[in-house]
Amino acid sequence: MSLLKDINWKRTLKNMAFSLIIPVGIFVIFAILTGGRTATVAMFTATIRQSIVPILICWGLILNMSAGMINFSAGAVVLFAGIVGGSLARDTGMGVFGVVLFCMLMALLAGAITGFLYNRIRVPAMVLTIGLLLIWESVPRFIHPAGVHITFDMTLLARTPYNYIVLGIMFVAFHLLFNKTAFGHNLRAIGNNQAIANSAGLNIDKIKFLSYLFGAVFLGAATIINVSETAELRNVASMASMTIMMDAFMGMFMAMFLSRYCNMSLAVIIGTFSMRMLSNGFVAMGFSSTARDIVQGLFLLALLTISANAGLFEKRRSDKEYATTANDEYQSTGKSTA
Repeated sequence: MSLLKDINWKRTLKNMAFSLIIPVGIFVIFAILTGGRTATVAMFTATIRQSIVPILICWGLILNMSAGMINFSAGAVVLFAGIVGGSLARDTGMGVFGVVLFCMLMALLAGAITGFLYNRIRVPAMVLTIGLLLIWESVPRFIHPAGVHITFDMTLLARTPYNYIVLGIMFVAFHLLFNKTAFGHNLRAIGNNQAIANSAGLNIDKIKFLSYLFGAVFLGAATIINVSETAELRNVASMASMTIMMDAFMGMFMAMFLSRYCNMSLAVIIGTFSMRMLSNGFVAMGFSSTARDIVQGLFLLALLTISANAGLFEKRRSDKEYATTANDEYQSTGKSTA
């Protein structure tokens, strides 16, 4: 009971309202514009299912982004782990367990290699991951030129309720890792100011390596759901794997905006779901893919602009309040003197 008394309910409700205003607003706007076509239970359920893989990828990206690193190879890792891991599971006849085991192992291998190279060759994360993106796209073409096709019995984890169980497990894992461990605290410390974190005695290289390794766990989970949903993955080239991570990529920036109002674990879910709902709404309205990309980009740009200038808005408001208080005090002092 004492914990409930300590909660600032007014602030909590206010933050909750700010966190939900974007998805609720998108839902209402498209429900009106499409004559209710996007407000059906079937559409809502489909949007949730389509958001699972981007949410899992986004959690992996957030671990890197929190330390000031960006991972452009996430989509390629999901593709690489899906084709190689799915092929190993099929060839060994290990079924669903094989899909989980081999896809996760391939993702962890990719994450470990990325973290190792980042610490060794000392190039910016953006440059490194773009180079690795091309490598992870190319490797499966040599090993499995036709891609991978798994049997129906191996796709169990893409079906309800197993896909939501996987999402729930990874939600708990991310929440505990990011908010309740020294690793999560150290990760945010590095992202806030690496020089101070280094002077405090943190092992920067180890933490950044672990951020790629732990991030790969979530990419592995995304791979398992992705290959189970499609049952078939084809090789791509020329950075086409970026499309796998685009919803997660945009959801990541929205989550960083929403994280000031709610926990990052929930911010990722809300942000990614909102972007998926936005995309589906445009599809329902008959927008072309080009038009959808333009509007989504403008929407995200507006959010980032608001986020970047939030401190300026708050400063102006506080300055105005201070000026009003000072003016009232001056007038009251003048009247009392008179």
